[in-house]
Amino acid sequence: RMLTAIIVEDEYLAREELAYLIGRHSQIRVQAQFEDGLAAFKYLQTHRVDVLFLDIQIPSIDGMMLARNLLSQQHGEEGPAVVFVTAYKEFAAEAFELEVFNYILKPYNEARIIQVLQQLEQQARRSARRRA
Repeated sequence: RMLTAIIVEDEYLAREELAYLIGRHSQIRVQAQFEDGLAAFKYLQTHRVDVLFLDIQIPSIDGMMLARNLLSQQHGEEGPAVVFVTAYKEFAAEAFELEVFNYILKPYNEARIIQVLQQLEQQARRSARRRA
């Protein structure tokens, strides 16, 4: 089964670059892109995705609050893997306290993104084997 993802990023060029790199280096399908946290949150109430690529400094609901809300709603279910994509190092400790999947700093480093995409796909294969 192909993994699905959304990108939540208010900078158009960063969003485009990330979508391009995901498409080029993985089997992950980006099913939607959002500029603000509230629109993404509403989408996630009715759509299931495997991965959330999430900037922290975004309009309406910041990425940290969005991740916290999503993770608190899961109640033991497997929700989306959260990968923060941000220019800010200082949120890393808080992000990992939330047990996010990964943390990518901007400007993007293509090798680093490829590494995270491969980790996401490996985890999905392991989960699929456990369920089988």
